[in-house]
Amino acid sequence: MAGKAIVISGTPGVGKTAVALKLAEVLGAKYLNLSDFVLSNELYMEYDSNTNSFIIDEQRLRNTLNELISKSDGYVVIDSHYGEVVSDELIYKLLVLRLDPRMLYKRLVDKGWIGRKLLDNLEAELVGVCTFNALAEHDKSKVCEVDVTGKDLNDVIAEVLGIINGEVICETKVDWLKDGDVVEDVVGIISSSS
Repeated sequence: MAGKAIVISGTPGVGKTAVALKLAEVLGAKYLNLSDFVLSNELYMEYDSNTNSFIIDEQRLRNTLNELISKSDGYVVIDSHYGEVVSDELIYKLLVLRLDPRMLYKRLVDKGWIGRKLLDNLEAELVGVCTFNALAEHDKSKVCEVDVTGKDLNDVIAEVLGIINGEVICETKVDWLKDGDVVEDVVGIISSSS
């Protein structure tokens, strides 16, 4: 098998966990939430109170992940917004879930998100930070976007399986910045929150 890791990435709130759990179930694969893995194995350097998050030790994480993935039988489905940290040779596909930023905003607000963290993630989705980071670390043929806007879990899983099986083209095609209405609405949200 070329690569064993199937990474499900995207900004918080796009549905990574639901997709990754269902995909692991369908494939009979091991599921790994990367944030939980980092915390349980203490693969961080410090806690940043400004961003309310841990600063991961990327090298230790990469080494530990490499060993875990290499020893696994079959696929490992990894759920993370920073999935680009997985070594390229171990990745089969890195799927970035994308969601209309206006819908993402509603989801994050419904989850109780506020302030800078909310706006940072809204901006990240608007400009495609997760895709950019994935492409900076991995071969373009491994990085695929799936627009989950208006789709239920079964539709998304069907598309993801199509990509994995080579029946759907793996491409990066989502560009919210080309949609004037999306940009105008998101800029309005950011402006009114500042």
